[in-house]
Amino acid sequence: MNVPADPAAPDLSLEGLFGLADTVSLVTGATSGIGLASAEALARAGSRLMITGLGDAEATADRLAERVGVEALGVTADLRDAEAVTAIVDRALTTWGRIDTVVANAGIARDRLGASSHDALIDLDEMFDVHVRSVLRLADATLPLLAVRGGAFLVMSSLSGLRGNTSIGGYGITKAANAQLARNIAVQWGGRGVRANSLSPGVIDTEFARPLTADPSVASKRLAKTPLGRFGTPAEVAAAVVWLASAGGAFVSGQNIVIDGGTLIAD
Repeated sequence: MNVPADPAAPDLSLEGLFGLADTVSLVTGATSGIGLASAEALARAGSRLMITGLGDAEATADRLAERVGVEALGVTADLRDAEAVTAIVDRALTTWGRIDTVVANAGIARDRLGASSHDALIDLDEMFDVHVRSVLRLADATLPLLAVRGGAFLVMSSLSGLRGNTSIGGYGITKAANAQLARNIAVQWGGRGVRANSLSPGVIDTEFARPLTADPSVASKRLAKTPLGRFGTPAEVAAAVVWLASAGGAFVSGQNIVIDGGTLIAD
């Protein structure tokens, strides 16, 4: 006797839990490092891609499309420009008619050692514009679209937003703020099916982190405080992005996922 499958039973296959077929993902700061790895991982899970960055986003999208075999578009843009944000979202809608996942990853580091209070405030304002104001602009433009099908808004924060910092204090302040923005979105938009989370990587082996990883004296001190005894990889952050964007992460919202090899909890 053939017993029909229970339509209410959960799909526990890898595709059912982590597949992103027929979805569209918008990833900012996606021409290198964590952003690029996240875009590729989302594509390999089946999502179509709209990527942005200050580098050659168009060429990056073409390479991803060829390598992974998905539709991908790239726009070189500075998201501090409100009109650029609107244009990017409109292009995704014109092309695919939907946006399901947003990864707000674009970031800069501007802290200057020994800077005067005046210069430190200039640096802080520039980082705040990228890490908070531009993310808020992106949220305003995309959250109503994510609410159509119950999408995910992900903010790339940082371990530095959870600890005191000697040399990157301004960076840490703005990263703490963008994690709070994600929590606010989770509360304000949860009733419309949108889930919002932030991710806080520790030191990840990217060009962005090269000042830390390439200096033996600095690297050895950081590794000594990391229980796993190594730096992370972009792929390890990208895996969490796919999880939070997929059905497997559908009941996770308002959280700050720390990806740091245990640094935060080490004594």
